[in-house]
Amino acid sequence: MFKIKKIFNSVKTTAAKNKLIISAVLVAIPVILFIAYRFFIMPVIYYNKKLYNFYNYNIGIGKSSKIHLLKLDNIKKIKPYFRTIKEIKVFPTIRASGRTTFASPLVRIISLKFGGYISKIYADKAGIKVRKGMPLFLLYSPSLIDAENDYILAYKNYLRLKNTSFKSQAETIYLSSEKKLLFWGINKYQLKKIEKDHKIIKQIPIYSPINGIVVKKLISDGGYVKPSARLYELADISKLWMKIFINVRDLKFIHIGKRVSLRFTYYGNTIFHGIISYIYPYTFKKGKFIKARIFIDNKKDILKINSYGNVYIKMPYSKRLVVPISAVAHIDHKDIVLIYNKNKNVFQAKSIIVGTRYAGYYSVIEGLKSNETVVELKNLKKISVNKAEKIYHYLILSSVKIKSL
Repeated sequence: MFKIKKIFNSVKTTAAKNKLIISAVLVAIPVILFIAYRFFIMPVIYYNKKLYNFYNYNIGIGKSSKIHLLKLDNIKKIKPYFRTIKEIKVFPTIRASGRTTFASPLVRIISLKFGGYISKIYADKAGIKVRKGMPLFLLYSPSLIDAENDYILAYKNYLRLKNTSFKSQAETIYLSSEKKLLFWGINKYQLKKIEKDHKIIKQIPIYSPINGIVVKKLISDGGYVKPSARLYELADISKLWMKIFINVRDLKFIHIGKRVSLRFTYYGNTIFHGIISYIYPYTFKKGKFIKARIFIDNKKDILKINSYGNVYIKMPYSKRLVVPISAVAHIDHKDIVLIYNKNKNVFQAKSIIVGTRYAGYYSVIEGLKSNETVVELKNLKKISVNKAEKIYHYLILSSVKIKSL
């Protein structure tokens, strides 16, 4: 207070004093208004709201722990929204999800049985397509040159001695050197070229053994590769795998060879087909799930590796008790329906457990019986606003007292 007086007295002119008073008032007014609204006006508005008044519609949920019944006048306007609980014929579907991956038997590792230097690379990056017989890279190998020299000498020696008594020995050496080159990966076409020209192939091409894609490239231009080192990983993607987890209780509905449907996000509603090719002999996640492998034919290369998709496995035909989706309200992690009692002409909120969805219906696991009448809550359009509010308030207030099944 003393500081404020000191500041005020320090201002000499009357005009300056007036400006100071006005600025202080302008700052004080918003503060006073905020305090008045926050502590006096807002609480009155909040507690007078109809939405929070338990007794506004004479429901009386707040009086006891019991769920009170709801009475409504002029039931005729609500009857068009009544739906009868019934059994319908359904073909239940097991739904699972997974990602496409390479089929292990169609993955090839490229390695050599001799060492050498990479002189040129044709398949220079991962992901590119390769064809069977396409050169992957050129290799210069001193060991291979020595083997080719031995082969040429053995072949010349065989030609010179084939009409003499030393033919068998010369032929044995010739065939032995030929087998060595074949074992190292030299094909018969290359051998015939060496025989014909009597020339060493200094830089020999290494060919792809399959049609597919390069998964990994592990070599670099000019580098030295050791015998048995992994150089490439190739995969044939004309056939793919997908691994899925299925609940153990559904194991009786699947078997090897069963046809399944698949859908992938980036293909919209396009349906693909696969076959269950293997069921693993052990369970996962504390015995709750079993893993199955699906074989997918991908000859047209439509599907991509690591694509996320859903798998649908049809189960045998059965009858299921169902409730319309529009009759179920999801409140506070509970599934609530409004049941109409014809004899007493009253409504009652009830918690139920729903299961799989079938074209506009939920299967009923627990909580409802056949021929019971429920109200279609999500389509109440032709009734008065007050009546609709009364129903919704009753459901919300009842859900507090209802225990989950």
